[in-house]
Amino acid sequence: MPACTVDYPIYGMCQLDGIRVALCGGGGSMKSGVPNIVEVYDIRGGKGMTLTHRYDCGDGAPTCVAAHPGDPTLVVGIDHNIQILEVEPDKTEKEIPSLKKTLERDVVRISEDCEIVKGITFCCFGEKLVTVGEDNAICIWEYPSMTKRWRITQHLSEVTQVTAHPNGEPEIVTATRGSECALWDVETGEKIQQIRYDDGTNTKFRFRCIRYSATGDYFYALVLPIAWTPSSSSNIIRYSTDSWTINTKTYIRGEPLAELAISQDDSLLATASSNGHIYIYDAPSLSIRRRMFDVHGLFVTGLCFMPDEHCAGSFKLLSISADKDCKIHNPHIADPIRFLKGIMYLCLLVLLVYIILNVLQACELIPHLDDFEPSEDATVQHHHEHHREL
Repeated sequence: MPACTVDYPIYGMCQLDGIRVALCGGGGSMKSGVPNIVEVYDIRGGKGMTLTHRYDCGDGAPTCVAAHPGDPTLVVGIDHNIQILEVEPDKTEKEIPSLKKTLERDVVRISEDCEIVKGITFCCFGEKLVTVGEDNAICIWEYPSMTKRWRITQHLSEVTQVTAHPNGEPEIVTATRGSECALWDVETGEKIQQIRYDDGTNTKFRFRCIRYSATGDYFYALVLPIAWTPSSSSNIIRYSTDSWTINTKTYIRGEPLAELAISQDDSLLATASSNGHIYIYDAPSLSIRRRMFDVHGLFVTGLCFMPDEHCAGSFKLLSISADKDCKIHNPHIADPIRFLKGIMYLCLLVLLVYIILNVLQACELIPHLDDFEPSEDATVQHHHEHHREL
């Protein structure tokens, strides 16, 4: 069941702290009557999600949102601009408070050439903000002054993904709609190295979604062929960040994966498809744990792990979609398909043993069960001996 259903298609989500999550989305500048909204929800308790804050973006469509790692602050990409919003404490139960703008100017335009902000992230413990967009550029800002430190224009196509090192290292990774994926130094603005995937063929791949592990020791990526066909595979790759070589990988054939999330203890990985399905993996081994089919009616636009306040060491998984639903899942439940497969394999094993025994008996390689039954004479003799003893 949906944890909440909103009045706009949801395109962005981020964890604000251990108990709150921010959602954003909308209908854009079209006269459709669909609002452009940023909302904050409290996910504690067993009754779904409670709306605590709301911000109306006007005619601008919010496409992505990021939370500051130390302050109750959100940065939202709204068309070609970014807006910083402060999440003030909820002081009233009668009215949902609005998120407060913290900039003297209404918004900051990231570039004159950029029409849509595609990704936002904080890095260096929140001292820097990184934005990427349709202008093929990476912008690195000093925070909170919002002074632009670098504008990197080395990518050849639209930059769609950005993720920052979780432990404050001055490193980010970006990916484009083409085949590029690169590691950058945010202090110098220089490329450290290109990240590659090669399956040994001439196939060109794109990095659809990228995430660091919680420790920063590993880097996960969804890697798909640029020219997708029904027989193509979505590859889930785990890189070691000390050498940027592939540590392990797996794939799903015939289904384009679009989203990726890693739990805060690096134990679980979640991914979702454009068909509304969600898959849970063991992160270190990339072995499948659970499959959830038709979770959403439209494509999944975001995944996020949150700590479960009722069980230490456990997590909730939140999923959002353009179908206007945000849902909460238990990623620790075992996959029923695996259980059914186990029963099926056991039945096949029993059947195989039965067939082998019958074949051996037919070939007289083992005695029949009838051969072990005592003969009639032996039975009568045993009876007489027993009667004589009495």
